[in-house]
Amino acid sequence: MIKHFLKFFLASVTFITVILSGTSLAYILFDNDVAIGTIKTIASEKAENLKFYESGTFDYNSDVGKAAKNMKRFNVLVVGLENKRTDTIMVVSYDMENKKADLISIPRDTYNPRNEDDGPDLKKINAVYSQEGIDELVRTVQEILGIPLEKYVVADYDAVVDCVDILGGVEVTVPFHMVYSDPYDDPPLTIDIPEGKQVLDGEQSLKFLRYRKGYDNQDLGRIDAQQQFIKSALKKTMGLKLPALVKEVYTHVKTNVRITDILNLADDISGFTVENMSLCTMPGTETPLEGLSFYIPDEEGIKGVVNNMYGIENDE
Repeated sequence: MIKHFLKFFLASVTFITVILSGTSLAYILFDNDVAIGTIKTIASEKAENLKFYESGTFDYNSDVGKAAKNMKRFNVLVVGLENKRTDTIMVVSYDMENKKADLISIPRDTYNPRNEDDGPDLKKINAVYSQEGIDELVRTVQEILGIPLEKYVVADYDAVVDCVDILGGVEVTVPFHMVYSDPYDDPPLTIDIPEGKQVLDGEQSLKFLRYRKGYDNQDLGRIDAQQQFIKSALKKTMGLKLPALVKEVYTHVKTNVRITDILNLADDISGFTVENMSLCTMPGTETPLEGLSFYIPDEEGIKGVVNNMYGIENDE
């Protein structure tokens, strides 16, 4: 009985570590066609035959694919929606053998032209979800990063508020006085968070994660702040309130990560610490193009990040 409890407890920690890290980022405004409070499971035969860390659409003859065959690394796409577009996109990757995690944030302005007739605004990666759905976004991110990717997580913004409050708040260092208002938001948004180190409750945390305008480099600055928040939240996640937190996460999650997947991760998470988590932004350059600001992926830089994750020596 004790062994079973410990296995479930470790599985819960795994779910929170790999999944809630995205929940804490993903303040999400769901469309009516997205079911809140359910765990969505892939029903295809191909998915059923895959190990939970494999992808049915990835080329395993590539260098990364060959390396992936010889290691157990679980990759999951975590997205946050603002109306119909993805406002937050990131990949959480966990090396189950070495107990190390990597988080790669993908700027929402990433250049991703798909159709010749598309206007400039549809050439950003944050338009993929609204146009073609979560499966296409998974495939797109898999192609850009060049890593196996099959699993995804989407969570609503209520999860951020409720989970942070269950944790008793999250400590962050606010880099400057955050002041912003948008009377046209639904509901109207007012942000007023003073500068300095402080513990933010659920509502304040949501506003901290949403704030973007005051950073010198706007979206990239916000990504840095979000990553700081993640590390701080994960430290508290390992505490004694896991049962309540797991229950709350399940209420707000849409994912194709199955319960059996989580249980399979249980033994592998034991010994993981936040210090073993690396955070980065996908390499690239902000560039004005077609009247808008785009983030152009740096293919060589991305290759270097991925090769490091999979233990592949970079070319000289």
